[in-house]
Amino acid sequence: MRKLFLILMLGVFFSIPYHASAQADITLSNVVVQLWPEYDQPSMLVLVDFQLSPNVSLPAKVTFRIPQGANLIAVAASSESSGFVTVPYDGPTADGDFQSFSMTIDETASYRFEFYDTLTFNGNQRLYTYLWDSSYSVDSFSVNMLEPLDVTRVSMQPDYASVDTSQGTKFYTGKSVKLAADEQYALTLDYEKTTKTLVSQAQSVQPAAPVDENTPGRVSLYNTLPYIIGGLGVVMILGGIVYYFRAGRAPAHKSRRRHSNTEPEDGGVDQYCPQCGSRAKASDRFCRTCGARLRHSEE
Repeated sequence: MRKLFLILMLGVFFSIPYHASAQADITLSNVVVQLWPEYDQPSMLVLVDFQLSPNVSLPAKVTFRIPQGANLIAVAASSESSGFVTVPYDGPTADGDFQSFSMTIDETASYRFEFYDTLTFNGNQRLYTYLWDSSYSVDSFSVNMLEPLDVTRVSMQPDYASVDTSQGTKFYTGKSVKLAADEQYALTLDYEKTTKTLVSQAQSVQPAAPVDENTPGRVSLYNTLPYIIGGLGVVMILGGIVYYFRAGRAPAHKSRRRHSNTEPEDGGVDQYCPQCGSRAKASDRFCRTCGARLRHSEE
């Protein structure tokens, strides 16, 4: 019994440092945080791209912290054929002043996670603070910011290192730094904006190929004309069938009415005058034409 207890204690003792050592072996070669304020929502869209260091053994389970009130919307890995592809993850769950989620990395690639965070509004002024809090060391860490529309002033602390313009939009690039494990990085953003226009509202969507009559999903009269003609043909055929049956019944009714008018009123047999040959009614005893006496069958 004592031997069994000793073995269990040794197992627990050796497993703790091994787990800590395994976590300490995980390092990130680079992390790029992109801040997109008021992009498609009146909030802060945060995109975090990262890669593991080449010396990290795979598969490796990594855990990241995001603000407590943040809304995690995507976790993905880059693919040469189809861009970023969604990957499974666990969480997020409450983690002190943060919330955390975990994912397992089993191949060398670039990874990304995205979340929306609260942006503070004070009239035309917007305030936001981003905090990186991770137990992993980072060889190269930087923060970029997409300038919102209609801004009159932008301030970042630490200050941005350069400004790049692409397709009419400005990107503020921060200086790259190296972070040790458990070392935090905080960036404060302060800017003024005169409108509530979102960046996505002003961006025009250009088609990847010319739009013509053969474009999938496009509805045009040229494409639907055969169906319209076919539908009219079916309606005309059905109308002709209905007309044929209705017209075929009408003569039968008229014929019956004419036949009923020629029947003798008394329901007897027709007779003719033996003198002049005129037709007489069954009830007549004398010819209405010459006055000759009629012969009755019963006489």
